[in-house]
Amino acid sequence: MELIPYSYEFQASLEEFLEIMYSYRGYKFDPTGLHSDIRNIENIYQSPGGNFWIIIENAALIGSVGLKILNKIDKIGEIKRYFVLPLYQGKGIGTLLMEHLLLNAKKNELHILRLDTMRKSIAARKIFEKYGFQEINKYNENEIAEIFMELKLKK
Repeated sequence: MELIPYSYEFQASLEEFLEIMYSYRGYKFDPTGLHSDIRNIENIYQSPGGNFWIIIENAALIGSVGLKILNKIDKIGEIKRYFVLPLYQGKGIGTLLMEHLLLNAKKNELHILRLDTMRKSIAARKIFEKYGFQEINKYNENEIAEIFMELKLKK
């Protein structure tokens, strides 16, 4: 198993992976609309100071997470596209992704991390709560998100 930063050579695999993950949750993956950030990872995540990571096992993409910078001045980041294939859930991969993302958020000197999620994302919500994320008021325009959370990072 290998945790690596996204590079364009993984684009097709990432889109196939996200197709599976959204379908699993009962949604349609829309890389030209609602999920168009996936086709512009370098500009949306990597260039502004965040990043996007994937986990590969036996040449298959099995997990992903993005760190998007929402506000450079107030040092606010957002967790995006935090997914682990159902077959691999419960094996510590979500925790590995979260630990890696938090380490990078601290390296970037972020003060706050935000995320949005759905009620049915029970495994992910357990990890968010384990790390101290608290529910907050809606902070973005995501129409399908039901829960909004925030973590204040220690300085």
